[in-house]
Order: sequence, then structure tokens, then C-alpha cells
Amino acid sequence: MNLSIKRRDFLKLAGATGLSLSFARLAQGAGSSPRRVIFVYTPDGAIPAQWHAQGTGTDFTLPAMTQPLERVRQHCIFLSGLNMVGPGGTHEGGVIKLLTGTGGQNSTLGVSLDYYLGQVFKTQTIRPHLNLNIVPIYIDKHITYDNNGVPVVPEMNPLAAFDSLFGASAGDSARAQRRISALDHSLSELNALRARLGTTEKVKLDTHLDALRELEQKLQSAAAGSCPAWNFNPTGFRVTRTALWQNPEFMDAGRMGTIADLHTDVAIHALACDLTRVVTLKWNNSVHDNVIKEAGSPMTCHGASHEAGQDFVTIKAWYMERFARLIERLQATPDGGGTLLDNTLVFHGSCLANGSWHNHDDMPFILAGGAAGGMATGRSLKFGGVPHNKLLVSIARFMGVNINSFGDQDSSPGPLSGLSG
Repeated sequence: MNLSIKRRDFLKLAGATGLSLSFARLAQGAGSSPRRVIFVYTPDGAIPAQWHAQGTGTDFTLPAMTQPLERVRQHCIFLSGLNMVGPGGTHEGGVIKLLTGTGGQNSTLGVSLDYYLGQVFKTQTIRPHLNLNIVPIYIDKHITYDNNGVPVVPEMNPLAAFDSLFGASAGDSARAQRRISALDHSLSELNALRARLGTTEKVKLDTHLDALRELEQKLQSAAAGSCPAWNFNPTGFRVTRTALWQNPEFMDAGRMGTIADLHTDVAIHALACDLTRVVTLKWNNSVHDNVIKEAGSPMTCHGASHEAGQDFVTIKAWYMERFARLIERLQATPDGGGTLLDNTLVFHGSCLANGSWHNHDDMPFILAGGAAGGMATGRSLKFGGVPHNKLLVSIARFMGVNINSFGDQDSSPGPLSGLSG
């Protein structure tokens, strides 16, 4: 057998098992903690002067909207001067641009980064992408798009999200057992092929075999229900109406804090149990016209954004209080030799920059966590109108995906400078 045939056989078997060169690169070594990412969206932009950190480097102060993040500032990177470019404007263009990096028009739709990364990791986890929507009003204006640019509708019911991952009707055990059977067959074939390879090819194949065995162990653990239990839904939240026309309980803005806690709980445990590597937590919709009683304002977020006064500051600060809690929860969750926050990069974004102006310049972007991937947190970084595509590239690279561009709106592709230290 000549070397070219050996390579062809190897690639055929690797493809049959769902392994690619990116899989081997992304496996990150047996026993190491995997990288994760959470995309957090809050609606209606901000007031830049009340949002962006004042100062650069480690010497900065936080204004009123982001003040709740003061207690977790050491885990954050506050970004200013990043623009979402392209012709698509206002809320509708903003939700399209945010994670796709495209021009923000329905005619130029592309895949979003959350969906894209989920597909990269789909052979390594039970759920490629956990896509959650916290108390929406309606079900359009999505931020997640599949490979064909088709909107991906998120799960709005936190109890259904829990059940799909951890509940009796999840079906994960049977699905995992089927995958294990397929892996057993592939491992047998790959081991047979190994005996016919030269030294160099054996080294390459061993890398794939190690990744396959790690995946097999992970699926066996998931099938056996080895993920630790926890006190989910301590308040006893119930959903008795599931159809949207019935005004279901999970769309009750009066209970937004409780519903958000449930969604966040599912997300954190899905990551900690390595059932997924990619989570999207979308708060509400891009035009949020419900009053959030817990925020302490009588106005809706959308209405307050147009007035750009104290009510908008109060509402956005409430969202950032919830963002701070997410960071603290991740920091309090052990993961490998560190914490879940160390191995997770959290991205915050919105559909607008200035909520009153409806523009996309100087977006309210924040990163948190990611220390294990070299993110140097506790800083304020300012850029001069750089396309946010570079930030999307940097997030992908944190996850181990070595791309140089994402979307189509950056004329000089590459990652965003200055994030690692």
C-alpha cells in the first residue's frame, strides 16, 4: 500500500467519525478543560457616555449604566470604539449584524458566530448550541442564523430547556448510546488501519484516536447521567400554557428575574457538564416594549431609550446587575484546575450603540472571563472605529478556531488587537 492510499483511508475514516483536522486541534488535549463561550444580548443600545468605561488600561472608572460591574471589573474587558458597519440600520439591521458580521440586510444574511461555533463542536457535545431567549414579546428579530442565513428560533421556556438537557424526556441517554456504538465501530477500524501506517502517520492517527476515546468517555458519562444534580427551580415556577397565543408564563415580564435565573441556571450547568460549548442568552427582543418592574422604572426599555434619561440608565444598570451575577456564578463554578469563568469567554452586545440615535458606531460591547485562553481582563480598551468583525474573529480564536475573518464587513481581516496579555 502506498502512502497516498494510506492517507485516503485515514481521511475517509476520520470523516466517518465526524473528526476533522479542526476536531483534533480543538480537542485541546486529554484531561484539559474545554473552552466555552456565552453570547449575551440586551436590547435597545445604551447612552455611550453613561456606558463606556472612562479611562484606559487598568486605570478607569465605570459610569452609571455599567456601575454594577464594578465588583467584577477584574474579570471584564470594557471595549469602546468598535463599529458594526454595513448599510443595514436601526434595530433590524443591528440584530442581523451583531453575530454575523454581515451588512445587516435580509438580502445579505450569513451564518452567525454562535451557530457556526456550535457546528464546529457538534461531534464533541450532546448539544451543539444552547440558544435561549429570556422573556421575549414576539419571536422575530433574531440574532442567530444558520449556515443558509435562516433565523434560528431560540427556546423561550426555561423548563423546556432544562427538560431537553437534564429531564426525563431528554432522550440524551439513547442518543449517546447510539453515538457510542458508532464510535466503537470507528475505533475498531482506525486501530486496524494503524498497524499498516508508518511512524509519522501513526502519530497523526493517535491524535485522532485520543480525541475519539475522550469523546467516547464523555458520551458514556452523559448516558449514565453522571452530571451532578442541583436544586433547579427552587421557586417552583410553573408553565401551564405553552402556545404563544395563550400568553405563556415564560413571557411574563413581571417575573423576568425568576425566569432569567432559570435560563441562566440551565446554561451554566449545560456548560459545566460539557453538554454544550456554546450558549446564547438573549434578553427580550430588539424593541423591548414591556415594563420590567424589578428594574425600578415605570417605562419600557425601548421607550426609555428614546428619551435617553434616568429611566434608561436605571433599566440598563439592572441588566448589568444580572450580567454581573452571571460572571459571579461562572467564577463560583469549579472547572478543572480553575473555574468555569476561566475557561469561558462571555460576550455582551446589543443591536444599537446609542439607543436614541439608532446608530451602530461605538457599540456597547464587553468581554468577561477567558483567563485560561490568555484574555487579560480588568482593563478598558479603546479603538478608533474598528469593525467589530475583528472581535468576532477573536472570539472564534479563543475557542481554538483559527480563522482570520468572519462576516464580510472588514477590509483588513484579522483579530482584535490587545485582548490577550
